[in-house]
Amino acid sequence: MKKTDLIKLSVGQIGNAMAFMVMFLFLPKYYESTVFAGYELAYTLSYLVITISFTAGAITYLFAGYLSDRTRTRWGKRRPFFLLVIPSGIAYLFLGIVIPSFSIIAMFIFFSIMASIYAVLYRLEYCAFWSLYMDLTAPEERITTSIIFNLFGTVGTISALVLTPVLEKFLSYFHITLIVGTLFIGSVLFAFLLGPRENLDKLGQVDTSTSFFKTIKQTVSDRNFRYYLLASFFFVLGYSISVLILIPFLKDQATDLLGMLPFVIPIAVAYFIIYGRLAKAWGRLKTFKFAMRIGILIIPITIFLVAGSIPLLFIQTLLIILMLLFVVIAILTFQYAILMDLAPSGKESTYSGVYLFIIVIPIPISSSLTGPILDLLSFDFFIWSGTSFSYAVIFLITFTFLFVSYFFLRKIQAKEN
Repeated sequence: MKKTDLIKLSVGQIGNAMAFMVMFLFLPKYYESTVFAGYELAYTLSYLVITISFTAGAITYLFAGYLSDRTRTRWGKRRPFFLLVIPSGIAYLFLGIVIPSFSIIAMFIFFSIMASIYAVLYRLEYCAFWSLYMDLTAPEERITTSIIFNLFGTVGTISALVLTPVLEKFLSYFHITLIVGTLFIGSVLFAFLLGPRENLDKLGQVDTSTSFFKTIKQTVSDRNFRYYLLASFFFVLGYSISVLILIPFLKDQATDLLGMLPFVIPIAVAYFIIYGRLAKAWGRLKTFKFAMRIGILIIPITIFLVAGSIPLLFIQTLLIILMLLFVVIAILTFQYAILMDLAPSGKESTYSGVYLFIIVIPIPISSSLTGPILDLLSFDFFIWSGTSFSYAVIFLITFTFLFVSYFFLRKIQAKEN
């Protein structure tokens, strides 16, 4: 793929990531403190919106790839799905609306429906979006493509982290979701209109001999892919539960997120660069296994760094974020590059759909765990006081899931091209 085409296509990832992160990181705290304020289990209800919508989105992934692989239009088989960003973005706008006449439960149902519509359509768009990367990327370009893809996603993530706290001071959440939803729609349409085109001559005929369920069975019967699915399920479960509590955690520390970013961003970029260079020297899979081993060694330290009473010292908070980031950046750098190595030609989107289903399912699971832990486990225990015990439990869960993930990851013997 030409670098200019790669960049134009990657612009869509800015909107994808920004909309996702605002919903994933900021909306639960907004719902808990404003919309569901006064409800006994406000955190639980807030994260349940994430649980319901992301479960619906995960199920969508199962057939999204299969559907994309069998689509044939004059625009190709991937790009038509980009247009689903329009209704998805419109549903996103409603996630910031508060209807005064609605009860707390009625608002919960309303948000769950709007979030589910956004999530289902977004997953259909995103699966085709990523599959187009796989279609156009040569084996030797996979790490570079994955890093650029994630760097643009990081731009969207950082935009969410920087802009949302600022916008919260001046605007209602309806205006925030309006702005973010518009950027979401605009960036993906940019990729659709100006990004690379599919080679229609290479689409071939739709294979009608294989049913949906037979196709799914074939993917999970692939030994390496099956182990990778299990490893991915647990490493996403491990890091997502820590990422979910990022905003409540920083608010409890009375830490200025904007003041922390100048320390975090350069190190995040350095992680990407180091992983890219190690992958060229050692190979993608070997480097990823190495990063996961280091992550398993350093994550337990966060359990003790959070000990004591809240708020922590700034340096304690920064070290916790950087340790978690070491694992998150490793996953972002390698998970899709290894997926490209494992997916056979002609079934890229089907494999992607199954894979994306597996890595999204942990998100509703982690959100189901996070709410009750924050609501019910804030008490004094040994060297932890109040909410610090809740965070220690979450970091312990993160370590456990990463350890299980590595057990399956080490069984993979993928041949890199």
